[in-house]
Amino acid sequence: MKARTRKGGPRAGADTGATRAALFRAGAELFSRRGFDGVTVDDIAKTAGVNRAMLYYHFTDKLALYREIVCTMLDEAGARVSSVVSEPSSPTDKLSKFISGFVALADSHPYFPPLMLREIAEGALHFDGEILTRMRTVFVAFARVLAEGQQAGVFRDVNPVLAYMSVLGPMLVNAARERAAEQPGREQLPMFIQVPHDDLTAHMQRAALQMLKKD
Repeated sequence: MKARTRKGGPRAGADTGATRAALFRAGAELFSRRGFDGVTVDDIAKTAGVNRAMLYYHFTDKLALYREIVCTMLDEAGARVSSVVSEPSSPTDKLSKFISGFVALADSHPYFPPLMLREIAEGALHFDGEILTRMRTVFVAFARVLAEGQQAGVFRDVNPVLAYMSVLGPMLVNAARERAAEQPGREQLPMFIQVPHDDLTAHMQRAALQMLKKD
């Protein structure tokens, strides 16, 4: 007798890991471009090249997939910044590495900045407690570096929320600018010329250190 499988599950011998990864990639790209409400299960399945039932098999529903994408990004961000904070280096070095780590994360996950920008602009309505806890981990790591610099007398007193937005703002704005530059016919517009991310990282580091330097 043929073995029973979960309704909507993969055929025997199918590469379920590859299917799950394809759904993840498709969802991440589509959500970053259209937002949660602008993407359907059929859109994700078609982009991933699988049957729509596969999404329900692997992720329960569209919201579960969306939240897993965000959690995965924030887990990696949290691991990066926690490692930086734990290093026995100066606050200025930690700040520089915090920035370069975030740019590297955005480079490896280009959907990360636009997805987060879009969601937060819409009120973060699809973020649950687990996601907010992960966001807090990243912010607390930054605040710790800031506090270390203030205690060492190299950073001035500043609201950590304002400092956080000012430090990471250029990366987020540049990600939005790059998405706009992808549209046809914009290659020659000065606002949309390509900016090497090494230059972006160096600019963010200089601007952050200048902003936080104690008078």
